[in-house]
Amino acid sequence: MRPNSRRSRAPSAPVPDVERRESTDAARTALARRVIFGCVIVAFLDGFDTQAIGPAIPAIAAQLGLEPDAMGSVLGASQIGFLIGAFLFGALGDRFGRKRMLLLSTALFTVGTLATALSSSLPALLLSRVITGLGLGGASPNFISLVGEFASPERRARTVTMLWAAVPLGGMVGAFATGQIVPVYGWHAVFLIGAIAPVPVLAGVALLFPESREAADVAARPVGALFASDIRTTTLLLWITSFLTWSTIVVTALWLPALLQRAGWSGPQAATMLALNNGGGIIGTLVVGLLIGRGGAHRALVATLIAACGLIALMGSLTSIVPAFAVLAIAAGCATSAAGGTLLAVSAGTYPPAARSTGVGWALGVGRTGTVLGPLAIGIMLGMGATVATAFAAIAALALLGVLTALLLMRASRSPAFRHGV
Repeated sequence: MRPNSRRSRAPSAPVPDVERRESTDAARTALARRVIFGCVIVAFLDGFDTQAIGPAIPAIAAQLGLEPDAMGSVLGASQIGFLIGAFLFGALGDRFGRKRMLLLSTALFTVGTLATALSSSLPALLLSRVITGLGLGGASPNFISLVGEFASPERRARTVTMLWAAVPLGGMVGAFATGQIVPVYGWHAVFLIGAIAPVPVLAGVALLFPESREAADVAARPVGALFASDIRTTTLLLWITSFLTWSTIVVTALWLPALLQRAGWSGPQAATMLALNNGGGIIGTLVVGLLIGRGGAHRALVATLIAACGLIALMGSLTSIVPAFAVLAIAAGCATSAAGGTLLAVSAGTYPPAARSTGVGWALGVGRTGTVLGPLAIGIMLGMGATVATAFAAIAALALLGVLTALLLMRASRSPAFRHGV
């Protein structure tokens, strides 16, 4: 009987190991939620600062004695900073740690936003926007890669896509805040708020975030991974698609208030349309994030770019009908922001883990080269007498070209040689 008793008690021995494993899984889940929540807050601040400048342009131009059309250089300055920051801090995040680079880049756009609020001349404003863009561009690939690392593999595309909803949410708040604050307190107040808000976030990231495990194992030259023989074509197609997609998204957001005011709208009305556009972006990004597992990120990217093309083209012909334009602004926001979120999911899933931040950063950087040229091009077009409808048509054409390259990118990702796609 005794031997049988020993055998009957034997299965109970592994229980402590099961409990330890469950405890470890719970701790890992809690850590992932903390990282994702912190990155959502940084993304929100990114959106707030990026879009607060648009509705403030007329007030800034009036104080500096400039024509609003000349403010394209100010919008372009922040995009120059963004593309440099994305190229630089994306690679540095993979090399020296994504948490470190997220802290540094967040501190940079905090300083740049404060400098914007204190600017009293065009050169000072241009410099402050470059610094702000440098920080915003550096933050994006690192918070995207941190979320991609700590999210479970089966939910990575969905989580990264839905993370992007925080950017239009921040943009919506920034647009509403600018429209209400500028007439009462002046445009400086908006950027003072934008400079104060990141301070507690910096403390939270410093104290509560772990350093990236993937970055600790990165090779000395992560940029080389983007041009490995099995992925070189995909990288080039991703860059072209990124160029066209981000041009569409950012040029629409930055020029929407000024284009509407050119069509006869008041400043608060134009700011409201930008806020509605960002509100649509929140809805669109969340919805496509929930559905992305069914059709895949590449198909979602193609579909959202098709929708963006048609909706933006219609916006140019309906500026005189406020209710119809409001509906279009929401719908276009849904499509463009969803395209941005799915593009980020495609970027995050394209490269091996150790080069993820570099891959996302370079795709964003190439994309932002278009957003440097785009605002300047729209300003030149308007200065040459182009109509508001023509400007919207030009933006829609970018989305149409993006559809074509996204289809080629999807085809390349199905190649047998492709190993890291989503």
